[in-house]
Amino acid sequence: MAELKQFVGFMLAKEHYGIDIMIVEEIIRMVEITPVPRAPSFVEGIINMRGRVIPVVDLRKKLSIVSGEGRNEATRIVVTCIDGKRMGFIVDKVEEVIKINSEDIDKAPGTSRAIDNYISGVARTREKGMIIILDILKVFSPQEKKALESLG
Repeated sequence: MAELKQFVGFMLAKEHYGIDIMIVEEIIRMVEITPVPRAPSFVEGIINMRGRVIPVVDLRKKLSIVSGEGRNEATRIVVTCIDGKRMGFIVDKVEEVIKINSEDIDKAPGTSRAIDNYISGVARTREKGMIIILDILKVFSPQEKKALESLG
């Protein structure tokens, strides 16, 4: 029997993505982000969330997704907890919690070793079509993780 997995679904440049619901703490509207000098290029800056300093990553920049669209009313920050550290990810739009049978998730297509490292699979759904499942824990190199830890 197939295992039912749950993901937070979101969009980046008109493509559907999902991340494991177990690492998502909350989803917030865009707030003012304080830039941090000499931070990696994909880091927008930091936010203060209830007294906690949280680094915020522009997921489009990190994944090298180019789009002419700017941020709008639908733009959100997905706050996650990764290895005990909180981190926010800017996404174009959060859709919903998606429940997918594990048998409906195929392995990453093998386009490149760098991409396959953080795409855990591609889900086929009737409603949304293809959904790229990100392993957000693997999006950052060890050096990038170290740099992010120094921000928060």
